[in-house]
Amino acid sequence: MKLEWMGEYRDIVGDFYRSANGYSQICKMELFGDKVRFSPYEVQIMEHILEYAEQHKNMKWYAEQLGLSQATLSKYVRKLVDKGLLEKYHKVGNRKDIILMASPLGLEEYAHYSRQMRATVFRELFDLLDSMSPEERGIVKKVFSICGRWHRESLEEPKERPVSLVKVE
Repeated sequence: MKLEWMGEYRDIVGDFYRSANGYSQICKMELFGDKVRFSPYEVQIMEHILEYAEQHKNMKWYAEQLGLSQATLSKYVRKLVDKGLLEKYHKVGNRKDIILMASPLGLEEYAHYSRQMRATVFRELFDLLDSMSPEERGIVKKVFSICGRWHRESLEEPKERPVSLVKVE
């Protein structure tokens, strides 16, 4: 089947898929860390926890924001806690909502990671984004938002369809 339906955007769609496929190959590998090794998935979780730490968000909220199932988030949180990078808390009077906070080791490891990544992997991207106007950066953000929404919607439970029955004879 030919791909004319993508028109002039075929190269962009191809680059998007290559990026997503490449990330899926490394997302579970423990590539980072000075004292403790951790994966890109674990970095994303730590980043969200650091960003929203003062708001004391629960695990369900983080799973929704990251586009992960609650089971997947729980699995990675357990790993991060076992590695000493995260700590679990609960609010007084509410033992169900687990509140996540970075440990001192988690803060140290994330600081090391962020310096290294900014100087290497993200430098070229940030330089390109710096060359754009705020409006152009808004368009780039919108592109990634659309791509992220497509993936989140794929994780949702399928809508129930009417059942058709066939009599067994």
